[in-house]
Amino acid sequence: MARLRELYRLRERRISGIMTGIPEYVPEVLSTRGYKLKFYNLSDVKIGEIGSDVKQGRISEVNFELLPLGCGAFSFVIDDFCELFDITYRTRVDIHPYFSVTPWFTGFIQELPQPGQERPYEYTGFGFFEQLDWVTVTGSYESQDIAEIVKTIVSTMVAPNTQIIYNAAKVETTSYVVDTLDFYLVSAKDAIQSLADMASGFEFGVDDSREFYFRPIDTDVNYSYWVGKHCQDIKITQKPHTVRNRLYIKVGLIQGEGYGYIKAGSNCIGYVEDEDSIATYGLREEVVTAPDVLNVTDAETWAEQILSKKKDPEIKAKIKNIMFDTTKTKMEAVGKTRVTTHEGTEYELFIKKIDYSISSAGILGSIDLE
Repeated sequence: MARLRELYRLRERRISGIMTGIPEYVPEVLSTRGYKLKFYNLSDVKIGEIGSDVKQGRISEVNFELLPLGCGAFSFVIDDFCELFDITYRTRVDIHPYFSVTPWFTGFIQELPQPGQERPYEYTGFGFFEQLDWVTVTGSYESQDIAEIVKTIVSTMVAPNTQIIYNAAKVETTSYVVDTLDFYLVSAKDAIQSLADMASGFEFGVDDSREFYFRPIDTDVNYSYWVGKHCQDIKITQKPHTVRNRLYIKVGLIQGEGYGYIKAGSNCIGYVEDEDSIATYGLREEVVTAPDVLNVTDAETWAEQILSKKKDPEIKAKIKNIMFDTTKTKMEAVGKTRVTTHEGTEYELFIKKIDYSISSAGILGSIDLE
């Protein structure tokens, strides 16, 4: 009987394409769905890493958000305290979804689980733009491009006192020259925000390399979503009660006579308004204050920028349950997203926040638009 089986196997070998013997199992190549968290001390030396490919100190959940300001808040939940290295206040954390070479997020630990707390343990923190609130700015500036003022603030006051890195190439020229400007014990974030408003159409933040940027706002449509095809859950709201179409401007400089209806000795220099908005929604007034701007023209330019944001109703949208496992591509909080609803209505809205959630189900996301 054995000889007969051997004869059959010999015959099968002579037929092209037929393999004989015990088959060797070759497993299917699985797509990468894991992640890695890398930890660094204040000297930027890596002290360790934890990921989905290790068992010790297993992480069950990771959440982080990306904003136009850069990396926002983040958190991760760990089953037990890590015994391989110390995670402390200001420990830097880089998050690498799908084991990406470069991180999608970088931030620092701000809150630690306390001794005696029951497992699991949650660590929370923020992206490095948060440190712009840790430094105050004092200085007077005359006849300078806004970008040069920003460079001075970041290079001499922010970078030496925080973990934010100054890169002159990422501070772009605005072509707007400030006549006179004075800051006194103003947070760096507020000071730079005032400069971005005066430049009209500029934004700033700290990227995933910890480098500060000051650049024109991207108004291009970088992403498109069709409800029912790319996402199932979307909510769109409009808020007309936020409209303000006449803004009275106050500045730090006390003005005298010469401003028409403005009362002598008042620090109100005038107002800006939008006639189309007034005709549509009725007159809606508000007072805005630019306390650090000494020049009337600069103050009015700043107020015009604020008016451009307030003259129309806020339209917001939230897209939920986006599966990133299909593309494994990072989505940045830059520019606009076009959303097409079931009935064909299109909205082009700026990206205000992208939330990422990593768990055993994969990597899910949601997007806030405005």
